[in-house]
Amino acid sequence: METADNGLTEETVLPDERVARFEKLLDETSELELTEMMATVCGVHKAAFRVYLTVLDHPHSTITEIAEIHDRDKSTIGKQLQPLYEQELVTRYPRIVSSGGVKYLHVAQSFAETTEWLQHELDRWTDSVMTQLTQLHMI
Repeated sequence: METADNGLTEETVLPDERVARFEKLLDETSELELTEMMATVCGVHKAAFRVYLTVLDHPHSTITEIAEIHDRDKSTIGKQLQPLYEQELVTRYPRIVSSGGVKYLHVAQSFAETTEWLQHELDRWTDSVMTQLTQLHMI
């Protein structure tokens, strides 16, 4: 594999490049199948998936840092993180700050693990739908 002058390989993904690629796919297709499937099958909508990609590219980021990247309110980002916590796509770790409070650092599950998880969820959903269709046929 060739390395560019700046030391990056062709497979290197720069921070925020994933989000840019995702936005480009959304612009090119009126309905991106990935986001439609994730919303239907897993309850993870486009905005939450953007946040997942951001946390993936910016590990150990706080809600404040994620909100700044997205130019959104912290409460909005907090809401978008909820389904990611529930699906264990993002984990938060408490850190005590010197002023006596606690801040949470966020880490995303690897993209490979997320892909595997999505395949598993899609298989489960497909099996469930097929079972329901079979039951309708028997009536």
